[in-house]
Amino acid sequence: MGYCVSKLGVVEMDTIIKILLIERQRAQYELISLLLGEVSHVDYQLEWSSELDASLERVLSDDFDVILLDYHWGDCTGRDLLTSARAQGCKVPIIVMTDEMEAVVDREAIRLGASDYLIKGRIECQLLERTIRYAIERKCVEYKLAKLAHYDPLTNIPNRILFRDRLDHAVSLAERDGVSFTLMYLDLNGFKQINDSFGHDAGDELIRLCAQRLESCMRRSDSVARIGGDEFTLLLENTDHASDIAHIAEKVLEAISRPYRIGTHSVEVGASIGIAIYPQAGLSVDELQKHADMAMYDAKLVPGDQYRFFTEALNVEARRQLQLESELRRALRRNEFVLFYQPRVDLRSGEVVGLEALLRWSHPERGMIYPDEFIAAAEDTGLIVPLGYWVLLKACEDLQQLRQAGAENLTMAVNLSLRQFKDERLPQRLSEIILQTGVQAQWLEFEITETAMMENVELVREGMEALASLGCRFNLDDFGTGYSSFTHLQRLPISAIKIDKTFVAETMQRQEDAALVAAMVNLGHSLGKEVIAEGVESDFQRLLLTELGCDQVQGYYFCKPMGFSAIVERLCSAPGATRQYLKIAEG
Repeated sequence: MGYCVSKLGVVEMDTIIKILLIERQRAQYELISLLLGEVSHVDYQLEWSSELDASLERVLSDDFDVILLDYHWGDCTGRDLLTSARAQGCKVPIIVMTDEMEAVVDREAIRLGASDYLIKGRIECQLLERTIRYAIERKCVEYKLAKLAHYDPLTNIPNRILFRDRLDHAVSLAERDGVSFTLMYLDLNGFKQINDSFGHDAGDELIRLCAQRLESCMRRSDSVARIGGDEFTLLLENTDHASDIAHIAEKVLEAISRPYRIGTHSVEVGASIGIAIYPQAGLSVDELQKHADMAMYDAKLVPGDQYRFFTEALNVEARRQLQLESELRRALRRNEFVLFYQPRVDLRSGEVVGLEALLRWSHPERGMIYPDEFIAAAEDTGLIVPLGYWVLLKACEDLQQLRQAGAENLTMAVNLSLRQFKDERLPQRLSEIILQTGVQAQWLEFEITETAMMENVELVREGMEALASLGCRFNLDDFGTGYSSFTHLQRLPISAIKIDKTFVAETMQRQEDAALVAAMVNLGHSLGKEVIAEGVESDFQRLLLTELGCDQVQGYYFCKPMGFSAIVERLCSAPGATRQYLKIAEG
């Protein structure tokens, strides 16, 4: 009994085994044909190709179950064919043949992807049959194992790991041969709304259908992969003209944007595509991936379904980002970051009840830098994780000092990003910091933006529950600027919602905006949440928010963010530590 790899399953050996012989000499074809004819229990179908350069397409086809390849072709070898076949995901076992035993060729051919090795002149019937059978069996097992490790189980297309391997090969071949290829990053537009509206099963079906449409747009030599969520990558070989690449991008956008039938519903999504061309957009895998990603986000800034090439303007931005990342790493090593604190006032009692920790970068040359300029880079590089732990430790140390100095009722709010929720060590590190500084978990509040929460609700929920089990509270920041549902607000351990400062600012412009803020306050209270307003800059806004029933406020009307020593002086110097907001405003 044997196996047929083209069927990707176990079949009886009486199935016809199709073999392609790539060899220069007709005599070798006749010999192999004769030997195969002596195998009585198996039917073999042998085809001959005498052109090495023209054989790759046939090797990559589904027409054959095994390839016999003559390794030596005068001045060249079968090395290029093996390398290209492996890079493009060849599923067929390749057995190489040489005139004599050559250890170097033996090791080289196997390393390049050959399944086995035969010496011409020593091939006999049983050896040939056994070599072919073992090669097919091994390839079948290898394929099944590789599929588990390298293919996305939902879409059955390559995952991030396999795509990275293929991109490595593409760079190596392009560097050697001086050719070009194209990398595309694709992100679906509108997928999250469909996933949230119709459920994860519908979302999974939509991803499967999108993968099928992407594959239908590609040539056999191209690669499609799902790298996570609703993001895909496309690798296009032998692309020389930008106009051709643009046509392919337009074809992909058109295919993705056609309506989908999901159960009884007809739904539509779009896509944004970033395009990086080797070598103009980079010479390494990391450069190409980064620049394709940048181009994709540039496409997302434009309404509708768009594609963008990585341009020199983006290249300048990339260099700026690399410089910023380098300086961020240095700043973390040299302890150049500082925390400022902005008080939060209870509107009923007038007392300062909490502080929000705000990160600043004290740059040795540029002075004080606000987080808008560097947080995105810290997120992209993963530096937000160690930086976040520094913020948490410093905020807890300062909170403990403030409470010991007389501010006994203060809480501390610290911002958390989605990247920090992905760090499995977060609950343990928080426990260690609490133990190290002596603060109580219930004194800590973590703030996450509505947009970040909705990007991965399940991940955020798991992280919130782990931290809430320690006693910490959560505030939903920038409320009203994102897209959340009542279900999420009810099921997540959120204690308070923070109305974004843009809504507070607009209350002075139109009565309709004041009504919108009133609705937010009522919504928060109806869900059992406290309501905090940010960006309060006038007494009119304070009075209006008090009238609307808002619980707490913060903003420049009461106090600008300031350093720790100034906060200590403001909050802990008054006898009896009354610290009402009027005292803060007077300071």
